[in-house]
Amino acid sequence: MEEIELRELIEILIDGRKTIAIITVISILIAAIFSFVIIKPTYEAKMLLMTSNMGGSNGNENLDPNNVEDMLELMSKMPDYNLETYRQQIKSPEVIAKTIEDLNLQDRFSLEGLAKKIDLETIKDTQMISIKMVDEDPELAAKIVNQLGKNFISFVTDLAQERAAKTFSYVEKQMEIEKDKYEEALLELKELLSEPRGAQELELELKSSYEQITQYKSNLNDLEIKRDALEKAIQESKAYSSNRGSMIVKPNLGESFNISFDDTNKVLAVDLADTLARIESTKEQIANLQDHIEEIQVEYQDKKYQEDVVRQKVDIAKKTYEAFVKKYEELRVAETAKIGELSISIVSSAYPPTVPVGPRKALNLAIATVLGLMIGVFVTFFKAYWESSGEDRQLKDGVEIGN
Repeated sequence: MEEIELRELIEILIDGRKTIAIITVISILIAAIFSFVIIKPTYEAKMLLMTSNMGGSNGNENLDPNNVEDMLELMSKMPDYNLETYRQQIKSPEVIAKTIEDLNLQDRFSLEGLAKKIDLETIKDTQMISIKMVDEDPELAAKIVNQLGKNFISFVTDLAQERAAKTFSYVEKQMEIEKDKYEEALLELKELLSEPRGAQELELELKSSYEQITQYKSNLNDLEIKRDALEKAIQESKAYSSNRGSMIVKPNLGESFNISFDDTNKVLAVDLADTLARIESTKEQIANLQDHIEEIQVEYQDKKYQEDVVRQKVDIAKKTYEAFVKKYEELRVAETAKIGELSISIVSSAYPPTVPVGPRKALNLAIATVLGLMIGVFVTFFKAYWESSGEDRQLKDGVEIGN
């Protein structure tokens, strides 16, 4: 295998320097013609938007769908709009079509064509989005970018208002239903309270019966004390009685007695008999009253349970109705609010640029220069290889003829 020395390569390049120079110059000229004559200059219009995270999901995990207020909150809560969501919406067919219609660009751009010319970029560590468009007409590019940004804000507002309107319509209808349920529960409670012997009346009667039975028991205790005293007095009378007459012992408060002698000793027996009769009567009254109290308690518990059930029904209906009324007022405001303008603001509008961004003439010439040099070197080496291989073949053929 033949070895090629560095000297030979340098000599080939020196010998082919004219070819390399000519090819390089031709490449530069072609690039210059395209950059300065054929290719028209293009301009970049840029608009900057500041967004906020509308909706958001913070706290959603703490909401209970089974709770009416939490359910309404989830229903009316705006979806989580992050930067990527906004990016996708800017180039949505609705926004692009509205921009083409507003600027009467139907003959110049299609939906796909205009969407391809729009470039979106999110600025790192910020909530900003830049909308860019490159076109040969700087004023048109600025108009399209500005109109696209405005239509995007309107699009977000329309989406939010449409969602709020649907939720508002549902809440309004359901609010009337919950109002009827609340009124029905109130009417049921009113009818229950108007019935005779209601829970409150029975409670008062039960309280009065307790007071009465307490009084009866107090009287019974007094009568039993009197009975014991009379029995003791009769015993004392028998012990101290004589032929002179009868001794009358009248009990005082406590355990003292007034003792007198009289022929009317039989009064104690009569008083004792009356006391015993009153004791039996009081016990019977207490027993009857206890039976009555038990009947009242059963009736009271039944009425109280019915009333508690209806009151609970009223409370639930009231809370549900109030939750719908509160959400109704919130949605009534949200339905007319311009959410897009609240969540998206224009930091800077696009202005017609004066400095073209393309073609990049210096870069094109530099690339043409490098490309021309490479092609020239390749042609030079190829030419040298072709000539050397031709001479070797002729020399080889001459040797074979000589033999």
